[in-house]
Amino acid sequence: MTVKLLVVAEGYPWGDNLAGVFHRDQLRQMVEAGLDVTLVGATPWVPPFLDRINSRWSVYRAPPRRQSDNGLSILRPRYPTLPRENEFLAPDFWQYLAVRALRLPRPDVIQGFYAIPPGAVARRLARHWQVPYLVGMLGDDVNLTPHHSARNMRMFRSVVRDATYAFANGPTLAVEVKRLTGVDVDSLSIGVSPSRFQNLPDKQDARSRLGLPQDRFLALYVGALVPAKGVAELGAALDRLTDRSVLGVAVGDGPLRGALERRDNAICLGVRPSEDVAVAMVAADLLVHPSHSEGLPTVLVEAAFARLPIVTTDARGCIDLARDGRAIVVPTGDAEALASAIAAVVADPQSDAVRQRVEAMLEHVRQHYTLENNTRLLIERYRALASGAPSRANR
Repeated sequence: MTVKLLVVAEGYPWGDNLAGVFHRDQLRQMVEAGLDVTLVGATPWVPPFLDRINSRWSVYRAPPRRQSDNGLSILRPRYPTLPRENEFLAPDFWQYLAVRALRLPRPDVIQGFYAIPPGAVARRLARHWQVPYLVGMLGDDVNLTPHHSARNMRMFRSVVRDATYAFANGPTLAVEVKRLTGVDVDSLSIGVSPSRFQNLPDKQDARSRLGLPQDRFLALYVGALVPAKGVAELGAALDRLTDRSVLGVAVGDGPLRGALERRDNAICLGVRPSEDVAVAMVAADLLVHPSHSEGLPTVLVEAAFARLPIVTTDARGCIDLARDGRAIVVPTGDAEALASAIAAVVADPQSDAVRQRVEAMLEHVRQHYTLENNTRLLIERYRALASGAPSRANR
């Protein structure tokens, strides 16, 4: 029996745009396993000429309405919206109408990634077709969006409580879901494939490929260059270091990129494909992730498979991976503590303590955060639901 899976998500990569890149490898594996997968990502409709005034709207206008990727179908129906829709409007309703207008065949199972709006759209579609739906919660859809309005919180609770199966991207996120909804949900991340970190160049070659210096200690940051990720603290920490051989290397983009690029102790490589991220981790000596809040930072899992020492914070999500001595943990927002942690690794990067943390983190992610294993668990769930088998409820 071929399972027809409809995935409702916010994005999928196309061209040089990497929106939703964390879905790509998992959905490709589902197609390879024999599932018939269609992803719908409702996208704001852009009025004529507005994309020339505001760069954000040009990002919405550009994605193709239809796309195919190794047997996976991606559809991006347009829907009407206004700025700050998640705070003041009902985007799930308009996205639902846009998906209905596609006249898709009835799926066997619906998967929503992010509780709202996609999970709310999945809930409406499941009621229309009378099929089961699952919701996967990844971070902001738990920690931020439900708190924007009373309607959002009501919708969030309904999406989780009505789902046939609900799961969160990490243990701390699952605890927060329980606090907000009263529902016990599983912790199941998308995960990372260890194969991405096989057959990579050595450190010298990796640095040459990316144009990085051979004679510096490279402290790598991967992610959005925004205040909530602790980028300002990273810059302040670099300034506090007495060892001037340390160079901060950022992979990503955002409003703080300019300030970081103007520094003489940091460089920015911009947004890079996942292949280049793996090479950057081989090139680096340390991963620094000073985020204020996360669902579960995939970059820490990637760094573990790359055998990189990690310095991070005690923020939600980060601590799920870093606790029990698997990384150096500093208080959120504390640039001085961040500098001290970086300096400790710089002083002796081959110490027994550093090696033990690296090995402990690697063993942890091998057990809980591989893409292949976690995708297999979801496929088993889809097939059971499609066959009519009873599903263990999140209660």
